[in-house]
Amino acid sequence: MMELKTYLSLSTNPWFNQAVEDVLFNSLKKNQAILLIWRNRPSINIGKDQNPWLVCNTQNVHKNNLSIVRRQTYGGAVYQDPGHSNFSIMGDQLAINSTTVNTILKLFLEQLNLIGRVNHNNEIIISEKKISNSVNTIVDSKFLQHCTIRVNTDISVVESFTNRQYEESDPYRLLQKYGNLSNSKPFINHETIEQALMNACCKHLNVSTKGQRLNINPLPSFPGLGKKLHVISSWDWNYGQSPEFNRQLIGHFSWGKVELDITVIKGTIQYVSFKTPSLFEPILAHFTKVIIGYPYQTKSITSVMGTLMIHFSDSHKALLEFGNWLEKEWQ
Repeated sequence: MMELKTYLSLSTNPWFNQAVEDVLFNSLKKNQAILLIWRNRPSINIGKDQNPWLVCNTQNVHKNNLSIVRRQTYGGAVYQDPGHSNFSIMGDQLAINSTTVNTILKLFLEQLNLIGRVNHNNEIIISEKKISNSVNTIVDSKFLQHCTIRVNTDISVVESFTNRQYEESDPYRLLQKYGNLSNSKPFINHETIEQALMNACCKHLNVSTKGQRLNINPLPSFPGLGKKLHVISSWDWNYGQSPEFNRQLIGHFSWGKVELDITVIKGTIQYVSFKTPSLFEPILAHFTKVIIGYPYQTKSITSVMGTLMIHFSDSHKALLEFGNWLEKEWQ
């Protein structure tokens, strides 16, 4: 007989919630299904193979103190905030699979007395607006599907944090395409969604379950959670695992123009070429040599600019101008 374990996270730390999902999936037992429900503070959840510098507007993300979280599954970048409810359901693929989830989502709508449909991607559609995003994965015969449900969020902010040209070829803007559950059910809240999801799972799987609350402090005693959280929240995971990419930067200064062509592999600068007025060439030549091997992040600029200030002390003003520009562009 199948057992359904349900965990309800009280934490909005996106790295914690991602780490919990990962360790629960890795520890799945035979004849066991797990339902995990949570909300995140403002953050961008990116796919395993995505490049945050390409799919996110990293300048706006950092300016507004959003977190970037790389998940273990593929798929696109998704903006999340407490106006979203997220859930994962996982288990042996013979019992928990895409068809199972499709049925559970239909029962979820019934629980809420909402008229809508669930498409072949297991996304909820109400009044021709996409209410949720969904992605799944199968590893060693274990199936996992996670879903982000828009409940009451400001959809208009999404475009300021993501570079949609890397995400969708859909010609319609997000405000035309996406919607909130609250548009159909004004007073709906996260707790109502938790209960509706649990009821839908229990009804379809013919089991009973009781939600267990989780929080980051104290850290739950799931095996490997502390280590997983350390990895999931690290720069090396969220940025350093990015595919190889190239960036061209152009800056205009009081002393002339600079063009940089930068190759980054696994978050580390591997090659830089430049064009600049002859007066500044010795400085740029030194810069492109010293910067190799540094992580592609703003704090690398501080270290390298300090070296340049020592070697080219007579160009202090120009270097300050150049360094300030780099710190802004490299976010």
